[in-house]
Amino acid sequence: QVYEELLERCMVRTEYMRKMITDLLDLTRIESGERARKVETCDLVEAAQAAMDTMTPEAAKRGVTLELHADAPVVMQADRTEMDIVFNNLVSNAVKYNRENGRVDIYVARNDHTATITVKDTGIGMEQDECKRIFDDFVRIKNEKTMRILGSGLGLSTVKKIALIYEGDVTVASEPDKGSAFTVTLKMKPAG
Repeated sequence: QVYEELLERCMVRTEYMRKMITDLLDLTRIESGERARKVETCDLVEAAQAAMDTMTPEAAKRGVTLELHADAPVVMQADRTEMDIVFNNLVSNAVKYNRENGRVDIYVARNDHTATITVKDTGIGMEQDECKRIFDDFVRIKNEKTMRILGSGLGLSTVKKIALIYEGDVTVASEPDKGSAFTVTLKMKPAG
């Protein structure tokens, strides 16, 4: 019994370290400009679906419903890996910080020359002062509701940096015990 608990704690810490290293590498490559960007025609709805597929097993374990809302493909010139980082971070957080049997709604839309991604959850939410600093490097909201949730505190700052590359931004609207809605806007440049 003691051995199993010790092994479980080691596995959790190993997963935390793996996530930290991956997030740090993503952030460093984006900030340094060393990562070779491959800008091509990219469907954001497809990227959203891929992130949902990745998180489906974790969501199912907790009874969290994932739903994608998009009337049509939202195609833009973008680096697919960067879009995957955005969606994976937002959808992963929405599942991790949700309540049992909650839901996550992912909206992808375009408006003139802007693509908008909104990921809304029914989770633990945040106070207004927490919302103001959530996009800074290494910031994690620490309280009794979050202490068992793994994270590096780099995911949302990486999402913000990617949004800025596309002359966009990321914002959050949140209410404690009711949930959060993260919105990313990206400027769509004409092809060519």
